[in-house]
Amino acid sequence: MRQTKLWTHLLLTVLLAACTRETPAPTAPPAKPPLTATTTRRLTNEPGLTDEPGLTQTPTVVLSPAAEPRTASPPAAAASPTPLPAPSPTAVQPTPTATPLPSMPVAVPAGQVLIHESTLTLSTYGYEAAFQKTEPDDAVYPYPRLLSEQVTPAEPKDYAAIVLENDYVALTLLPELGGRVYRWVDKATGRHLLYENPVIKPTGWGYRGWWLAAGGIEFAFPVEEHGLNEWRPWSYSISATGSTASVTVSDVEDRTGLTVGATISLDAAHDYVVIEPWVKNNTESEQTFQYWINAMVTLGDNRVSGRTRLIFPTDQVIVHSTGDESLPGAWQPMTWPIYEGRDLGLYKTWQNYLGFFVPQVTEGFVALYDEAADQGMVRAFTPGWPAGTKFFGPGTLPSRLWTDDDSSYIELWSGITPTFADITTLAAGDTVGWAERWYPVHGIGSVTSANAEAAVALLPSESGAEIGCTVTAVTAGTLTLWVQNRAVEAWDIELTPIEAFHTTWTRPEGSEGPLGLTLQDENGQMLIRTGGVP
Repeated sequence: MRQTKLWTHLLLTVLLAACTRETPAPTAPPAKPPLTATTTRRLTNEPGLTDEPGLTQTPTVVLSPAAEPRTASPPAAAASPTPLPAPSPTAVQPTPTATPLPSMPVAVPAGQVLIHESTLTLSTYGYEAAFQKTEPDDAVYPYPRLLSEQVTPAEPKDYAAIVLENDYVALTLLPELGGRVYRWVDKATGRHLLYENPVIKPTGWGYRGWWLAAGGIEFAFPVEEHGLNEWRPWSYSISATGSTASVTVSDVEDRTGLTVGATISLDAAHDYVVIEPWVKNNTESEQTFQYWINAMVTLGDNRVSGRTRLIFPTDQVIVHSTGDESLPGAWQPMTWPIYEGRDLGLYKTWQNYLGFFVPQVTEGFVALYDEAADQGMVRAFTPGWPAGTKFFGPGTLPSRLWTDDDSSYIELWSGITPTFADITTLAAGDTVGWAERWYPVHGIGSVTSANAEAAVALLPSESGAEIGCTVTAVTAGTLTLWVQNRAVEAWDIELTPIEAFHTTWTRPEGSEGPLGLTLQDENGQMLIRTGGVP
């Protein structure tokens, strides 16, 4: 019965998408698609037309792959999970944010991944006018220093943009700003998960003594902090079929001669984006380096909620830097998430800035969850590889340090080395890399455990527990609650990535003991487990 419902749901989804089109879905675009004029939206710096200061929506004609015009349409209604037995669970349906950022993506034809090239206009300070050449004895040579007093006022600047999207998420990459993923939209909720700085403005931070806090996911290489070449244009290539698509960005780094890059991919079946950073040594000698990717996260509205929770499955972190004198100093251990009775896992408890490394993430995931918006994101990876996980939040620092409005962010890092104090080497002719899967979650209250297939929440309460589950692809299966290694409740679920399962459970008298939760697919394969389970 579950399988019949699932196929019915998929058929309805395809039929609904087809009704929004006047012509059949386009065939898979070639790797280098022909370009044709279409109308899309871009951001300019003319004020007054949107809720976001300094940004407006203006139509502009740009070039994109030849394809039929696409129109926004709501996701198809999904079948409700079937509870076995009571209490009845509910499927949490998508709810748009009250104040979405502008330039929402349109829905793609069902079951496809599309790429198109566009233009994004951002207010940009004249930082290149303030560049100062360096000499070989300078630690940042051959990269420029910057004289802040010579930076010229901000003006509109057009950036080439690549939009990569499927039914569930939409990404915007900016090759001219270090190949970064500037925008990541959860289509289920309409929320923008990454920080999108409305101005490109140099800060006083970073290894060079200046850094562009442009936002998004940046690639930092070959040194600690924000690297050396993240500000300049990177090369890119596009690969696409009807069910998968990817963008590869890369740069030959001046100091080491290493080629550094990342491949960003979507497939039609999943809501996760696969990020694969890599380094290739085309030189004739061994080279040393660090490589980190830094996601500047907001989870919506371009501001970090104080009720954002940092979820790292560990009980200890290593402080990198902090402006909070009540916390341990640099390179000292600190208990996590509770330190001296203070819940540092909740962002509103922070005073001043804090950065720390997470030395061991044995479960292979980290997450951020805004409890106020009921929106989060998960980074899933192979436990122990990549070796480094880091977090930084400016806390109560003034936003004028990185932007011209009150927008804010927090940083989630992953790297090839455990900390900024470590380096690695790569022999001549060798290549090294790794893969991570990033996906949005909503409607489950928080995240207790996650992997590439699903995220679950098991939140004990005075009367029992709150239980949530979300999946990264269409999934039918059974969610089972365990008490003292004994199954006490089971729910048949049929979910897509745009839905979430959520229910409350009241603990019966005499059922004392630790809780556990498992999700198995309809073939009995274990997808995820957490807590006390056999």
